[in-house]
Amino acid sequence: MSKEQKPTLGSGAIKTRKRNIHTKNDPEAFRDKIFAIFDEAGGEVKQQLSLLDDDSLDYQRYGEVFAEILLAGNIVMPGGSVNQPPTEYCVFAAETDDDVLKTIDLFHQLMRRKPFLRTRLDNVMTKLLLCGSVFSEKERTNLAKATVLLIQRNMITVTVLQKLSTKACVESGFSLNFFMTMISEYTSDSNGEVDKLLVLLKNAKLDQDALLEMMPPKDRSQEALNAKLTEHGLEKLVEQYEKKKKQGTLVELAEGVKERIDDKIPPAEIHQWVLGQAEVSSLNDKEVLHCVWDGIAKDEDASRKAHQKRALLLSNINTYSPLLEEVCEGDMMEQDLIIRIQNFIAADMEMLNSGTFRDAVNLLYRKDVLSEEAIHTW
Repeated sequence: MSKEQKPTLGSGAIKTRKRNIHTKNDPEAFRDKIFAIFDEAGGEVKQQLSLLDDDSLDYQRYGEVFAEILLAGNIVMPGGSVNQPPTEYCVFAAETDDDVLKTIDLFHQLMRRKPFLRTRLDNVMTKLLLCGSVFSEKERTNLAKATVLLIQRNMITVTVLQKLSTKACVESGFSLNFFMTMISEYTSDSNGEVDKLLVLLKNAKLDQDALLEMMPPKDRSQEALNAKLTEHGLEKLVEQYEKKKKQGTLVELAEGVKERIDDKIPPAEIHQWVLGQAEVSSLNDKEVLHCVWDGIAKDEDASRKAHQKRALLLSNINTYSPLLEEVCEGDMMEQDLIIRIQNFIAADMEMLNSGTFRDAVNLLYRKDVLSEEAIHTW
């Protein structure tokens, strides 16, 4: 007995379920397409960009391959070996700085149309930095120059530079040499200004201590780092680091004076401690005077009212005037102290309006810290 056929709609079409179409991952085929475009366009950047901006090129899947081609010339294998032959239109093969610039500009223009390439480029830069020691001197130099251009155009995340701190890169000497080439290039583009460079290093979390860690262990010292920076024409960076170090020393000395005042240590003992610290840090008399005053005047309790701040300041001056007297000798130093007091009180309008400056100077005069001549000259 045959089954009765169920009625169907005559116009109904049988639909097949959609399935995910999986295509084979073929980076070599993508690379061949890029090479063909370069061969067709030659060295014309506009023509290259026009041909590269093609929807048939799957940059979502092969964005890292594209970055490897523009930087290294071909697909980069694990360990840093580059497939052969490389294209001549890449950073590694560049003969001049203009050639490096053309390649980066090409990538930049394409990245503006395809922003997701930034993440792919970060990954490739990380890969190249980790195995940078296997590249030739020319390739490393060109990569350092390209890195500066990439940072200036905000094409990569500056934190990728932290990969230079890895043990293998440091011990091979690649980290320090690469970084020196990079920052030399950066400062030359900035007419020797180092302020922007310091901001860059701060954003990359590469302070002076981090740079010191890039030195090979056998040569690791502050003096060796300064010599290396000077060798690469980065004397201004050395000066900035020394200035920053000196500023940190002054802050620590002022905080030390403040702690000892809070602990009720006698002025004579504080004076001996200050002299010892000044000798170790090679501080001049004016710097010592400023630190002592800052320690006496420093008040970390922001909840105090104006009259409480005034009373505390005058009390500290009265108690520790012998300390100020020891470190404030001569009219020039006395005038400098008056200016220091004036700047400190002027920063607090309530203290300024309450006559605190007048009372502080009068008290120091009565304690023989300030002379009448210094006050009149001021």
